[in-house]
Amino acid sequence: AGVFKRHSQIDRPCLLGYIDKCSAPCVGRVSADEHRQIVLDFCDFLAGKTDRLIREMEQQMSVAAEELDFERAARLRDNIGAMRRAMEKQAVVFGDGTDADVVAFADDELEAAVQVFHVRGGRVRGQRGWVIEKSGEPGESTQEYLVEQFLTQFYGDQAELSGPGEVGADEATNPVPKQVLVPVLPDTAAELETWLTQLRGSRVSLRVAQRGDKRALAETVRRNAEGALTQHK
Repeated sequence: AGVFKRHSQIDRPCLLGYIDKCSAPCVGRVSADEHRQIVLDFCDFLAGKTDRLIREMEQQMSVAAEELDFERAARLRDNIGAMRRAMEKQAVVFGDGTDADVVAFADDELEAAVQVFHVRGGRVRGQRGWVIEKSGEPGESTQEYLVEQFLTQFYGDQAELSGPGEVGADEATNPVPKQVLVPVLPDTAAELETWLTQLRGSRVSLRVAQRGDKRALAETVRRNAEGALTQHK
């Protein structure tokens, strides 16, 4: 069963829900429609379509101020500022309009940190990171295991939340990129590549960055993962 179904059945959110990195629709914190909109908004942000998001937040900020909810208005103001600063800082890292997710890990005996840079149109459009506790399963300390488990859960969740036929419906907002760059290829790389291609609706390549700008960015993502793990201790 998928993550959504499993945690709906046990009525407890996954780790990301507990640490407020997910809005936890599986346990009813938000409705399925609300969470789908969150996913679509995130995809718009990755694609650089921030004008609509900023307008909506500005409208929400005005309503909050009129209702004297100054705490919410201030939070929305800060979010708008953060989004504008993020867009200003988006650097062109690849000249060929690369569409890729760059994934890296760092781990010790007890925990693993994962970092993902989302590159769309050659620009870094977003960055996400998590630190998770290991479950003690055999082989989970290998990079191959981490790659397989993360890709399966991360992109599987995107497919479940987007709904049937919606993941690959729009090229600009597709959460599954044309290329996924990982530190190592697991034994199931061919199967994962086929599965990702089915989710996207067009060819997806699963690769290890070997040289040039992609290799340099992969090293940056790896250092971020190492820093996140160190800070978490």
